[in-house]
Parts: sequence; C-alpha cells; structure tokens
Amino acid sequence: MGTVVEFWRSGRVVRLAPVAAVVCSAVLPVLQVTLAFGYVGNDTRTGLWSMAATAAYLPLHLRHVWYAARSVHPPAGRWTFVAMAVIVLGVTPLAGNMWPRAYAGLVVSALLVLPAPWSYLGFVTLVAVAAPAGLLLGLPWQSAPWLAFSVLCGGGALLLLVWLAAALTRLQAAREALAQQAVAQERRRIDDDLRLTVGSALEAIVTRGERATAKLARGASAELAGELGGLAEDARRTLAEARRRVRGYRQPSLRAELETAAVLLSAAGVETRLRLPRLGVPETIPQRSRDALRATVTRLLRADAVDACTITAMVVDGRVLLEVRADDATETIEVPA
Repeated sequence: MGTVVEFWRSGRVVRLAPVAAVVCSAVLPVLQVTLAFGYVGNDTRTGLWSMAATAAYLPLHLRHVWYAARSVHPPAGRWTFVAMAVIVLGVTPLAGNMWPRAYAGLVVSALLVLPAPWSYLGFVTLVAVAAPAGLLLGLPWQSAPWLAFSVLCGGGALLLLVWLAAALTRLQAAREALAQQAVAQERRRIDDDLRLTVGSALEAIVTRGERATAKLARGASAELAGELGGLAEDARRTLAEARRRVRGYRQPSLRAELETAAVLLSAAGVETRLRLPRLGVPETIPQRSRDALRATVTRLLRADAVDACTITAMVVDGRVLLEVRADDATETIEVPA
C-alpha cells in the first residue's frame, strides 16, 4: 500500500498523467470502431464510415486532451474544434445508429476548448441530441436512453481524467515556484545583511578617504597622518568582517541550517515544524553533521510521500542531537560540541 501511495505522490505521475489521459481518450473511440461492424442495424458500409471518421477526428481530439492535461490552452483550439465537430456531426447519417456515442469526445473537446457559457451549451446540446439522433438512424427505442447515458458518463469520465492531470501539473508548478521563492528569499536576506554591515563600513571608509583628501589639499600633514591611519584601520576591520561573513555563508550556523531545511520542506508541500531548545543551539555545525542533515532533507524532498515532518534539536550531556521525524520514520543526527 505504501508503494502505491508513494507512486501516486511522486513526480513521475505528473509526467505520466497527460499521457494516461491521451491513451484513455483514444481507447474508447478505437473500441467503438472495432464494435461498429457488429451493432444491430449496421453493416460494412457504416462500419467503414465510422472508421474513416474516427481516423479523421481523433487526432484533433487527442490534441485538445494533450494540451489541456498539461494545463495549456491548445493553439488554434477553436478552429480544430470546429473541424472536429464538422467531421463528427457530418458523418452521423452515414456511420450507423451507434455513431452518436462519438459525441462523448466532442463533449470533452467542447469543455476543454470553448469558453463559458458556450462550452456548457455545447455539452448540454450534444448530450440531449444523442438519443434522438440514434432513434432517427434506426436505433431501438429501448437503447436510446443508454446511448445518451453513455455519452454523458463517457464524457464525464474523460473530463475528470483530463482535469486531474491538469491539476497535478499545476500543483507541481506551484511547488517548484515555492522552492524558487524560498531560494530568492534567502538571497535577499544575504544581500540585506551585506548591505547593512559591509556596505555601511565601506561607506564610512569612503567618507574618511574624502576627508583625508581635503586635508591633503590644505597641507595639514599631522591631521592627514592620523586620518590615513584610521582609514587603514577601518579598511582592515571591513576586510575582516567581509571574510567572516563569507565564511559564515559558506559554513552557516546550525540554526540557519535548520531554518533552511524547514523552508525547503515546507515549499515542497511537507508540513514541517522546527523545535529548538530554550537555551538555543550552538553557533556552528561540523561538516559531517551538516552533510548528514542535508542528505536527510534531500531524501525527504525526493520521496514525495511525506505528509509531515518534525525537526527537533535536543541537548543531551553537552551534545546536540537532531531528530528528524517524517511520518513514522525517525532519524537522529549528532552535532558534536
């Protein structure tokens, strides 16, 4: 059961969903053509007309399904729908009394391509005329309600499949957008940090440099020496601060690592909670522990079968233990002092 759930929540199903929608949309018309030669009241001539019409309209219909399942409006969709409608409706008098079952595909394409309220009007009209068209073509009156019912249910089932594939595609796109937003937010935080620290220090150096230039122009050598000494000291402090900041970004603190992990998991659709001790956590995290934490987060992001995750930091005998609980699985990572 777990394997099935993991498959349906994996990224593969998003890629396969449009293909499945197209395949299912093709199976029903092909099956109808196969059975067309054996329906009561039909013959080889009506079967051949049914086959030819299906070969003509089915590529247009599958094109509508393929684009809609990927949540994209088909280019020139209205024109291809008109061509499909001309084929399906025009061949009705020639393709046998069960041909109106092909209206199910026309119903689906109408709702996928046409804007409201025309799509709803087309849906209702095609379902309503299916049974009368069958009766006019010699279909027994007992079978007419089932013909209309098959158009309604067949079209509804295919629409549900297409809309499900489109919803999965939009969900996947939203998850990727959230992950990109989390990365952009972290970049903005780093930019603001550098601007408020290193940027302010550099502005102060520029100001002192301008003052030193002014004193040099006035010939105040004693004051100039002091100003240049202070300028050099400010430059050394700024350089040291810049190096410290860069090392901090390369080796982020334990709290920053935990917060980044929580943001990435939340952006991927995993309900994540971060629990930290009241006394706080160490500033640094060793490379081995950081790699273990990142590997665990990466595994959870790829699993796609995780509903909730709790990251707990605990201090035990002077050591920090990170407990990552995802659904029923728990992993403990040690952070040496």
